[in-house]
Amino acid sequence: IAGSFIGSKDGVEHAFFGTPDGNYTTFDAGSGGSEARGISDDGTITGISNSQNGDTSNEPIYERRPGGRIVNVTRSGTQLFGLAQGINGRDKFAGYYWDKQAFAAQGFVGREGVWKANVNVPAENQASGALGINDSNVIVGYFFAPPLQGFVLNGRNVTVVNYPNAGATGTILNGINDKGKVAGQWIDAKGKEHSFLYDTASGVFTDIRVKGASVVRAWAINSAGAIAVSTDIGSFIWCKRAKQCPGGGTN
Repeated sequence: IAGSFIGSKDGVEHAFFGTPDGNYTTFDAGSGGSEARGISDDGTITGISNSQNGDTSNEPIYERRPGGRIVNVTRSGTQLFGLAQGINGRDKFAGYYWDKQAFAAQGFVGREGVWKANVNVPAENQASGALGINDSNVIVGYFFAPPLQGFVLNGRNVTVVNYPNAGATGTILNGINDKGKVAGQWIDAKGKEHSFLYDTASGVFTDIRVKGASVVRAWAINSAGAIAVSTDIGSFIWCKRAKQCPGGGTN
């Protein structure tokens, strides 16, 4: 698993990776805080630095190689700013960068520290972002039309996904595994975030709830169906079935 934490002594966000039993390695990808957003089977990590800035247009996108080398993600030799998140088994990652000419977020896919192609959602929108990708190159993310809506892009076929609640004001799809299961979030009329598991084959939503938590954010999902979630009471691995969850953690 990969993620980030705020240091108790320095108040700075640091990236980490490791196993649920607490065997973690920490690292910084640059100044101003670092986040690890995705990790592949070989240990390649995607994320952002300057994460505490609060401005995506000034957050460098990076890739950390399995040996520890950190490279900034570029397009035609120019540093990209924005976010890199989901990464598949072939180390192809999804994200978005800040298009300064359009003054909007632009989804893209990359590999080995380099932009490969833009991800264009075939629907009219003001901004979009690619956030997850599986080994079949199915991509999930969001676009703002408005409202904020999720999408599943399979080749040229796009499925728009909105959480089925009359009070929902936004939907975001954060990660997809090779079985077509998606981890996502929806936002209610008060701005509160909730999370779900979405099955692209059946169209069925399963709510993700954590006992004692009022805010739940679902991020990545692995091939077993285990989902990384962060909440207002801590971070967890959520599984629809107990056998899907890895060992080493605590309930």
